[in-house]
Amino acid sequence: MQHRTLALAVLLLAGFLDLLGVTIVTVALPTVTADLAATASQTQAVLAGYTLTFAVGLISGARLGRLLGVRRAFLIGCAGFTVASLACGLAPSATFLVGARILQGLFAALMIPQVLATIQLMYEPTERAKPMAAFSALLGIAASAGPILGGLIIGLDLFGSSWRGVFLVNIPIGLFILLMGLRTLPASKPERVHLDTTGLGISAASLFMLIYGLSALAENGQTAIGLVTIVAGSTLFAAFIAQQRRSERRGGHPLVPSTLRERGVFRSAMAVQLLFFIPVMGFSLVVTQYVQSSLGYTALLAGLIVLPWAVFTGVGAGIGTTTLLPRFGRRVVQAGFVVMSGGIALVVAAVSVTSGDPAFWMLLPGSALGGLGMGLVVGPLTEISVSQVKREHASDASGLFYSVGQLSASFGFATVGGVYFAVSAEISDYATATIAALAIAIGVALVAALVSFKLPLRYVAAHQAAGEVRPLSS
Repeated sequence: MQHRTLALAVLLLAGFLDLLGVTIVTVALPTVTADLAATASQTQAVLAGYTLTFAVGLISGARLGRLLGVRRAFLIGCAGFTVASLACGLAPSATFLVGARILQGLFAALMIPQVLATIQLMYEPTERAKPMAAFSALLGIAASAGPILGGLIIGLDLFGSSWRGVFLVNIPIGLFILLMGLRTLPASKPERVHLDTTGLGISAASLFMLIYGLSALAENGQTAIGLVTIVAGSTLFAAFIAQQRRSERRGGHPLVPSTLRERGVFRSAMAVQLLFFIPVMGFSLVVTQYVQSSLGYTALLAGLIVLPWAVFTGVGAGIGTTTLLPRFGRRVVQAGFVVMSGGIALVVAAVSVTSGDPAFWMLLPGSALGGLGMGLVVGPLTEISVSQVKREHASDASGLFYSVGQLSASFGFATVGGVYFAVSAEISDYATATIAALAIAIGVALVAALVSFKLPLRYVAAHQAAGEVRPLSS
């Protein structure tokens, strides 16, 4: 039992390390930009390069784990992630850093699916609730605590590392995970599985085009290129869906099985998830940039701005999942988006109504309210998404849901972040750029609240939906 608990701790630490790799970097971007003379596009690519390659690679990461053996795939992914982190920390240029981040995202995509798969190997179905809850909680903490930890590392400036420390900190953690993983993780045999390389290639190309197109729209003089690229990416994505259906009809092994594509509740939750992290990641990026560039805050103070968001995310997730979801169903998710919009609007008000620069405390209520709204969405939405997925498809569903979340984060950096960088570069007014970008975030959150009407009105736990009660009505 103790051995299994240690193995679970290793897996949870790996999940924490991955998401930290996204959020810890946001607060370091002004320092990175100044030190490496990065352009606005390169600055966004430092973030989106990781999340996009992770999202695309995650789709097939679970199958690679079965092909290589879950334990071996996890250790290879962790080792590659650690080496890529070293490359990021030693990057001599912005272009090199973007390339290292893409490599980091690919190895993370191999490592993370094995976390969920190993939990399934170690725990019986009746035992999995607690380890899965711990995994979800830790991810929520990492998402919100990243800017705080990043600000602390930059502020300490150990050995003159400056922003490089936010990447180099991964090295001792990664080595610890490797050492403990070798000692504690259960062995697993490779399986004979098929990889849909055609589908993977088409989906990767389409998503890269969409992200690039969205980023280009925010660049001066790049509107036409952005629109053409978005149309091309959308066309390729439609081709990907057609290829998946054709592959299954011919007895192939598509990346997205029809059992998931045609499951109404899961499909609706995926649509909400695709929008969810756009305002979340956009807010974190824009606010930490604004207070450093315009108000002259240190990286640590910038991270502390989102501390209330982190605290209240945990509060909202706990209340939303255990108390409110069974009673109010999808209304909890809808209320969460409205509350999150209200929190971001409070920050917009603080930036816009002050005659001079807003005081530190003026930004905290909006951060707290936004975090509460995020918490009311993140836990309940995850529960709803898998409530009617059959057990044999749980791994594919979890990987796909996680992948869409990472893709949403990429869209957030490209759209909300893109607007901020474009406006601030054009008129050198950080306050106006912040207001414009956060207005986009509010709009997306409210659209997500409307899309949430596609979720089932009531919620029934997964084991009940499997046969103990009648199916949910949408």
